[in-house]
Amino acid sequence: MAVSVDRVAVSDLPAVDVAQATKLTGLSKDAIRGRIRRGALASDVRDGRQLIPLAELCRQGLLVEGKRYRSVLERAESLEAQLRAALKSREKPQQELRESQETVRMVWAMVRRKDQELARLLKGREGRDRIRWPWRRSASPAAENG
Repeated sequence: MAVSVDRVAVSDLPAVDVAQATKLTGLSKDAIRGRIRRGALASDVRDGRQLIPLAELCRQGLLVEGKRYRSVLERAESLEAQLRAALKSREKPQQELRESQETVRMVWAMVRRKDQELARLLKGREGRDRIRWPWRRSASPAAENG
């Protein structure tokens, strides 16, 4: 399947595969494949690989030239580094949150145990009107001696 571009068969032109086209254009593989599927970008299939002529990439104005390519690449690397740093800085607060949650669970368990103990003590006290101390006498000592 040869598509003609300015009376030259696509299969006769120097061409790159989709992965190489992504590096030359700065577009994603899906974007390149989408343009091919829509017919916006001429291509040819050789040995089961989709090949795009360099002339077609140039004609479409998709080639990112040296200085511009480096600028785009540096920007992408910078954004990637920022993203990694943001993900790493997110780990510390998450760890602190997990530790705080564990502390809250432990304190809550202690509070529940104390509540149960208090309820048990109150239940035991309900059966008695008052506490009777063994050293107190019901009558004064003078009344007993008579």
